[in-house]
Amino acid sequence: MNRPFRTRMRWLTALALSLWSCPPLAHADPLAIIVNKNNPNTSLSTTAVASMYRGETLHWPGGNRIKLVNREISAEERKTFYLRVLNAKPDQVFYRQGTPVPIQSVIERSDEAVVRFVGVIEGAIGYVSLSTLNDMNDGQIRVILVIDNP
Repeated sequence: MNRPFRTRMRWLTALALSLWSCPPLAHADPLAIIVNKNNPNTSLSTTAVASMYRGETLHWPGGNRIKLVNREISAEERKTFYLRVLNAKPDQVFYRQGTPVPIQSVIERSDEAVVRFVGVIEGAIGYVSLSTLNDMNDGQIRVILVIDNP
């Protein structure tokens, strides 16, 4: 009679340890799509942003060249952005239509670096974690779209 009890206790202990040691499922923060404060656009749709990052739209409506800012492939923000906006994997490469030329973007290593770059370069667009942006309170950029959790 002791064996089934001990077996159950071992099983429950193993289950508790495995649940305790496993990281919780990632809950991604909403993303803020940001532009320079001097950009005349006040809002963009998810489709418009996707068109820019896929290389289908190369210029802002006013004629300035769009300068894309991405995070490194391993960044959670990039994974979230590519999944929710581009419906792609974070290492997906997009090409200019009808050419073998890949779409170029500036790669930044942190949300702070993305904000600094977009704040200085008027044609830039980037994405950052909304919670990080709220903590920074930078006056050089403007949020034009928020990508919420699904």
